This record gives sequence, C-alpha cells and structure tokens, in this order.
Amino acid sequence: MNWLTFAIAAWFALGLELGLRPALRLGPEALAPSFMLPLAVFVCLWAPHRVALWACLACGLLVDLTWRHPITGGGAATILGPYALGYLLGGQLVLALRGVLIRGNPLTMAVMSMLAAAVAHVVVVAAMTVRTLYGDPIGFAPAPELLVRLGASAYTGVAGLALSLLLIPLTPVFGFQQQATHRRIARRS
Repeated sequence: MNWLTFAIAAWFALGLELGLRPALRLGPEALAPSFMLPLAVFVCLWAPHRVALWACLACGLLVDLTWRHPITGGGAATILGPYALGYLLGGQLVLALRGVLIRGNPLTMAVMSMLAAAVAHVVVVAAMTVRTLYGDPIGFAPAPELLVRLGASAYTGVAGLALSLLLIPLTPVFGFQQQATHRRIARRS
C-alpha cells in the first residue's frame, strides 16, 4: 500500500469528519456519520492484514485526537484509545469477512462500514463505561450513548456508500497488490 496516498486520503476524510459531520447531524440525538471509518474499511478490503490493521489504528487515533469528551463540572478532555481500539476491532471484523465479500461493489463497503462502525461504537461505549466506573469525571451515560451510536452506525453505512464511489476507482492509486485467488475444484474420479 502506498502510505502517502493513504495519508492524503486520511487527511481528506478527517476534514470531512470535522467539517461536514456537524452539518449532517440528524435529530435531537445528533446522529452523525463517520467518514474515517469507511476509509479504514476500504483499506481493510484491499490491503494485506498487517497493513490494514495499522491503517485502522492510525484512523482511530486521529478520531481520538479530535473527539472531545465533556467533563462533569465543565470543560472537555481528549482520551487516546477508545476509538483506536474500536477501529482496530472493526477492521478485524472486515478482515475476517473479506474472503466472502465482493470487494469492488459499493454496497459491500456500505454494509461493512455499518457493521464495523457498530463494533467500534460498542468498544468505545464499553471503554468509556469502564472509565466512569472507576471514578473518572467524564460525563458518560452508557445506554443512551450506545443507542445514539448504533443509529450513527447505520448513517455511517450511507457515508460508506458515498465514499465508495470515490475510493473504489482509486484502488490502483493506493497501490494495493491484486492477489490471484484461483480455487481448484477437485475432480471426482
């Protein structure tokens, strides 16, 4: 994989995450799609396992660095780890399933973005719940957060469909090695 191309795509996705995401919020719960996760899913669909997991970790860390957690009593905190771990596990889900997926289909990227986002959000909610159990002053209500985040996962699937129309034609620019997957069918004698 060409890491420079990935860095430019991650910069673009982070710009969409920070700039366009607030404009796309729906309802009083503020459901909003993620743009970094579909990029991570795209890389997981095409890159070798180890490279894909490093890319997921990088995308998750970028989201961690830009996500501000409200603190009870006022203020906000940046916490490294929840999204990085969530993106890593979401990427592992995509890697586990990619053998049975049609990689070049935009619907594949949409559905996998939705599933990976659900996994990532469950991990984030679990990590933040553990932090609040040990007296961390971060204001976090797990049940409502999980419901909002699972709704946002479905919305991320829509963003994944839109981004797939941009990313799939750019597959050669990313430098992914096309792997020949010839299956041999045993002949019965």
